[in-house]
Amino acid sequence: MTTVTARQAPESDWPAAMLRRIDPSRNMSRFWSARLQPSLFEEVLLVRNWGRIGSRGQERSYWFSTRQTALDAFNKITAAKCRRGYAPPDAAAETVTHRTPQAHDWARDATRDNNARL
Repeated sequence: MTTVTARQAPESDWPAAMLRRIDPSRNMSRFWSARLQPSLFEEVLLVRNWGRIGSRGQERSYWFSTRQTALDAFNKITAAKCRRGYAPPDAAAETVTHRTPQAHDWARDATRDNNARL
């Protein structure tokens, strides 16, 4: 019987989350992701990546000595992001609200005024 260490664990055993927050009225289009992965030194990494959708974003890694402490941190920060309005990509697409007609009319009027001055 062999024991499975963190480095030998199948990829599916390591949780990952991808969340988005989209709010056209605030020109907000953000992504946030987190994943747990094994390190080469029998530790566990929590890797976070965030930024504006369409950009590479930023990345930060946190080291944990045990998988359970890393999993607790992963669950805690994922829950915090969900409380702040982030949602999985499928759910985020459903909650997107399009620009209101009033905002659209304002943009059209501003363009018309600028063209009239030419």
